[in-house]
Amino acid sequence: MPERELVIVYFDYLCPFAWRASELAEMIAEPLGLVFEWRHFSLYQNNYCGGDSWQLWNDRLDEQSENGNKGLLPFLASCAARKQGKLLHNAFRHALLRARHRDHRPYGRDTVLEVAAAAGLELPRFLSDLADPEARTVLAHEHYRAKALDIFGTPTFQFASGHIAYFRFKLLPRNPEEGVRLFSDYRRFLESYPYVETVKRPRTQGN
Repeated sequence: MPERELVIVYFDYLCPFAWRASELAEMIAEPLGLVFEWRHFSLYQNNYCGGDSWQLWNDRLDEQSENGNKGLLPFLASCAARKQGKLLHNAFRHALLRARHRDHRPYGRDTVLEVAAAAGLELPRFLSDLADPEARTVLAHEHYRAKALDIFGTPTFQFASGHIAYFRFKLLPRNPEEGVRLFSDYRRFLESYPYVETVKRPRTQGN
């Protein structure tokens, strides 16, 4: 069996486009022979205009916050889930994105724990790792590694060929076949026209 190609995805749990990218990845990983690796990138931190005077990973955690402290709680939970292996982490990440952006649930502690249990995580270990300060360091390192690549938005895909590009879409593909065509065309465009930096449609007010 040929080795699967690695595609890195930079994402933020707060981003609905990152959720759609996760749904797309679920559709196309098998037919295209891809394996996706998900790395954290904070949009709040990136868009903060005060330089390094505020850092998300050093913020005080309010576990009842609607948006999980600007995404901090789901980020830390994601780092904790990752310690239980890639398969469980992927199940947790995908389900947590769905809980927020498909089911419109808050990113509070109750949601995080319910998703962790449903994904099959060992809860005592998960809670211990969630409270470990190392998770904040991991988040900071991943964010700054993305910044070094000039990542600015999510989702951004990085291919083994070196092509890196932000890719957002408003609606999910209607079926896996359409998803395969969408992702293949996106990739083919990047490889065929490496000098194109931006393609963006005008949006009507409210979209």
